[in-house]
Amino acid sequence: MIYYDYRFMEVAEPIIEHEQYQQMKKIKHHDESVYDHSIKVAFYAYQLAYNHNLDWESTIRGALLHDFFLYKFEKRFSIGIVSDSIKHAIEHPKIAFENASKYFDLNEKEENIIKGHMFPFGLPKSKEAWIVSYVDKYIASFEYASNFIKMIGRKPAYSTK
Repeated sequence: MIYYDYRFMEVAEPIIEHEQYQQMKKIKHHDESVYDHSIKVAFYAYQLAYNHNLDWESTIRGALLHDFFLYKFEKRFSIGIVSDSIKHAIEHPKIAFENASKYFDLNEKEENIIKGHMFPFGLPKSKEAWIVSYVDKYIASFEYASNFIKMIGRKPAYSTK
């Protein structure tokens, strides 16, 4: 369990309590909800930014909003799976930024954190944006691994006997 500190919560609370942001609890992402994933990314990115005397407030806000795309991405298990995934990787930061801009005032750094987090499909332009991109990929790798472990632990849906 993660225990968030007062600095993190002071910046995060207005975003995570927002009605639209709460909708992310209903959207599965990797092995959890987009809401849980985004808060985890924001907290670990904040810790890195804070410990390196960077703009930790923009790091928190940008990281919380990096996946604010508000739809469930469905991979189709067909020939088009790679192109579907790449399209989502390219498009969801733009959609997240559009959604975030509707509800929150963002500075340039926060905008770039959101738009640039899917490197190499976006380009992080600040240390804070690079941190969020890195932390997002790091956490996603653990979430994917957890999901994979759950999948292989299940009994097959069919039998060859």
